[in-house]
Amino acid sequence: LARRFAAALPEATLLNLYGSSEVAADSTAHAMGAAGLAEGERVPIGRPIWNTRVYVADAAMQPLPVGAVGELYVAGAGVARGYAGNPAATAERFVPDPFALAPGERMYRTGDRARWTPAGELEYLGRVDRQAKVRGFRVEPGEIEAALLELPQVREAAVTVREDVPGETRLVGYVVPSNGKGTSAAELRAQLAERLPGYMVPTVFVVLERVPLTASGKVDRRALPAPEAGGGTGYVAPRTAAEEALAGIWAAVLRVERVGVHDDFFELGGHSLLATQVVSRVRQALGVEVPLQALFEAPTVAELAGRLEELRATAGPVMPRVVAIDRSARRKARERPRT
Repeated sequence: LARRFAAALPEATLLNLYGSSEVAADSTAHAMGAAGLAEGERVPIGRPIWNTRVYVADAAMQPLPVGAVGELYVAGAGVARGYAGNPAATAERFVPDPFALAPGERMYRTGDRARWTPAGELEYLGRVDRQAKVRGFRVEPGEIEAALLELPQVREAAVTVREDVPGETRLVGYVVPSNGKGTSAAELRAQLAERLPGYMVPTVFVVLERVPLTASGKVDRRALPAPEAGGGTGYVAPRTAAEEALAGIWAAVLRVERVGVHDDFFELGGHSLLATQVVSRVRQALGVEVPLQALFEAPTVAELAGRLEELRATAGPVMPRVVAIDRSARRKARERPRT
């Protein structure tokens, strides 16, 4: 939006304002001229306005250095006294200001994540309460949404963490194509992989005609549809014994009803941890040692079945199955009193 504004109105100045009702609407401001933004650059929320102080702090409310991500706090003349009739919420959000200019001042805990840039500007990075842990990694869906919106074929985007199967969380990306013709999940995944670490790339993408919004104009995340089970291509049944075995393994690991020979493992919701389960089950069922990388290079049943034939012809001995050893007898012997 900022780039389009600069191109359409080069003589105008665009103001990006940040704030909330608890701090008299606006707390920071950033002015942009016709120079616009470099590719991949975020629009800052700027510096504090007059009579306002802002801090980026950690959980202990200690200020963080340039580049470090923390929660944004606002202090100064615009901070409200609290929430009327709600002392509990007031105590949670309006906290004592350890950097106060006068005794008794309070600052507002925004719940937003931000960081200082070397230029002394603030970058907004999403909500603290939208952070989620996926496969052991802490992720911020807002950062993924920003990366999606940088892609030329994406007009609108939303990212959420879903648990459609109990105990299994996954990132789901929702996109509205800019050309109205759609875009492939493989293309989106490949382009995001150039901008983000692997654990932040959604495993599933859903193409929408529009992103659902609330009455206030924000993304209605509750209205985002669940991804459809199955791949994006038409179902083609297994044709060989190897394909049938692989399709059964994938269906069990991915917890889907059936898998066709041209379905993509990652488009069905697979990820690196599930890929290790596939490799283990292939070793047990088919007696072939499949490198984990092979599944990434041949992500369909048909492609991996072809790779199995190559591996059978060139593979060495299959690694033995890892079996747990019963150490109880040895432990009891150690614990037996000595005479």
